[in-house]
Amino acid sequence: MDRIKKYIKELHDILDQIPVTYINMFVELLLEARLKDHQVFVMGNGGSATTASHFVADLGKNTRVKGWPHFRVIGLTDNVAAITAYANDEGFENVFSQQLAGLVRPGDVVIGISTSGNSPNVVNAIQVGNDSGATTVGLTGFNGGRLASLVHLNIHVPSSRIEQIEDVHLMIEHMVITAMKEATNKDTFAEQMAAIFGPLPSVTPGRELQPLRFEKKGTKVSNNPVELLNAISREMLDPSIKFYDTLQHILQLTVDSIGASSGSFLVLNEHGEVTDGLLAFGGKVRTGSTNQLIDVFKQGLAGWVARQKQAALVSNTLDDPRWLVRAWEEGQGTSRSAISVPLLVDDRVMGVMTLVRNQPGEFNQEDLTLLMSIAVFLTFQLYRGSDKIGIG
Repeated sequence: MDRIKKYIKELHDILDQIPVTYINMFVELLLEARLKDHQVFVMGNGGSATTASHFVADLGKNTRVKGWPHFRVIGLTDNVAAITAYANDEGFENVFSQQLAGLVRPGDVVIGISTSGNSPNVVNAIQVGNDSGATTVGLTGFNGGRLASLVHLNIHVPSSRIEQIEDVHLMIEHMVITAMKEATNKDTFAEQMAAIFGPLPSVTPGRELQPLRFEKKGTKVSNNPVELLNAISREMLDPSIKFYDTLQHILQLTVDSIGASSGSFLVLNEHGEVTDGLLAFGGKVRTGSTNQLIDVFKQGLAGWVARQKQAALVSNTLDDPRWLVRAWEEGQGTSRSAISVPLLVDDRVMGVMTLVRNQPGEFNQEDLTLLMSIAVFLTFQLYRGSDKIGIG
């Protein structure tokens, strides 16, 4: 009995020393990944492998809230065929890194769990994550090992007993999930989006942001990003509003707020074909004909974005091969700037949103980030309207 009490006391002592600030940073990092539609990868060996799998299950299932995006979380410990194939052919030290290399993208989060911090397969995968532009996180024990010095954020458990390190790692995982649930209950989706993406981009002289009045509700939307995103979320979640009315309102608001000269929103089916959409030009959003929408998709930036499944910022359309010049542009030296983002669900592109300005260099990363945040809202709108437009 004394041994059990001693174990419990030691566990209490460890918990008193865990870096709570770093755990909070971890929560914010995961929340940002969730809202920006980045992937989360988790891995570990032995007992840490079970913690990794547990983490994947909790992130994927237990954080679901209506109106919020699901986590795109992948466990690198759970595919037995992949692990044994890489171990047999390329060595056990590469079982995680080789899986990760084919999946990781800039902005993703890669989590390595290792009591010693020296597991070669975890260390190698973290290095791949760093090289790929991902944000890396370590859950470690003992002295932190190599992992502590490689990751962007190290959450260290100050213990030299493997059992207790593994205990606390699992507790940290549950702390993170609990904090994630409380964040979604406490703050609205729009408030969290505004906190992550920041204020609306500054405007150039002569291009003031004009608030848009939604005719159906009669509510005026200011330039405050929280109010802007709240207005969009209300439109999106109100089942009484017709699907196309909502899309038209949101695209009009986006065009006005970002100051685009033209734009488009294209809906794609499971085969990557354009089925519906809207076009913006002359300051108004209109329903386009099928031929118009297909032409925009094939001859514009939207097609590249859909094929590559990634957002694009084109500073100068004459210098960027992703922009396909139309016949009427040829020989005129017409250069513009454009941003385009995909609406992704389970690695499938359900739509593409594109905005254009008539001068080069007028879009920046802030504009692209704002459009990405709005695309998250539109993704849920597509889910709601999928039965009406034949997506499936």
